[in-house]
Formats: sequence, structure tokens, C-alpha cells
Amino acid sequence: MLIGSGEAAEGGAGVRQDRLVDSRLVFSGLPGSAREEILRELADRVGSRGLVPDPAALFARLIERERLGCTGLGGGIAIPHCKLADLSDVLVAVATTAAPVDFGAADGVPVRLLFVVVSPAHAAAAHLQALARISRLLRTPGVAEALRGADSQESLQDAVREAEATLPVTS
Repeated sequence: MLIGSGEAAEGGAGVRQDRLVDSRLVFSGLPGSAREEILRELADRVGSRGLVPDPAALFARLIERERLGCTGLGGGIAIPHCKLADLSDVLVAVATTAAPVDFGAADGVPVRLLFVVVSPAHAAAAHLQALARISRLLRTPGVAEALRGADSQESLQDAVREAEATLPVTS
């Protein structure tokens, strides 16, 4: 999901306030039974949209971040995130997995819902802002359940749109 507007002060990387997720980066039922398989699939899909110059580099950065600390929040949700040098805007993807995948979350619950944040290396504030907006979204009653319960690409995109409508528009 592309959320960058290119108008913020941090070297051009910004966060659009009207929506969090670009429909090109919503993926339902990702195949894979291991964290690495899911992250590779996500990197390949984001790369196939032409939004990152090197999907292999994205995968490597996501794995590197997981080794620093688990991005599994608990409750079947993970937010893998990283920064890339050759990126101009913050990207956020949302995905569900075809089967639960162990991300090593503290609660031991396998992941079915992922938000992936990829930011320009120079955009620390925009990166944190995207993570904060996802956190707010997931704290909204019923949102996580609706996203996890989506059983098709269309229903996941609908759930994302409905969830985004709960976020306040900020300047």
C-alpha cells in the first residue's frame, strides 16, 4: 500500500492522511507455512507491482528485521517492517495467510493477518507514523476481527476500506 504523498519534509517521503492502504497491496490467502515463505511471497508481490526496485533486497531487510526481534504482536497479527535506501514513499501492504504461520509471537498464536511497512531509509518519522496509524486501526473494536475474517481478495479489500473509514484524517 502506497501511503506516501511526496510532500512531507523528510526528503519527500510522507504519509497521505486519507487512506492507509493502496488496493494494489492487499493480498488475501498468501501461501506458505513458514514466516520466511510468507515474507518472500509478500516481497515478490510488492515487487511485481513495481513499487520496490529489488524484491530480494526487500525480503532480506524483512528477514533481518525479524532476527532483531519478532514483529508478531499477538492475537494472530504481525507487522513486519523495514527501511530501504531506494524508495521514495512509505509503502504499507496488508495480507492474510492461507494457513496460520508461526511468527514467534509472545502469546504463541500463529499469524493470519499482516501489515507490512516499508519506508525510505531517510524517513524515520514517516515510518513511525505509519506504524502508529496501523496500531490505532487495530485498536478500533471489530477491525482486526473483520480483517482476519476476510475470506477472499474482495472481502479483504472491503474490510480494509471499512477499517480505514474509522481512522481520523489528520494533517
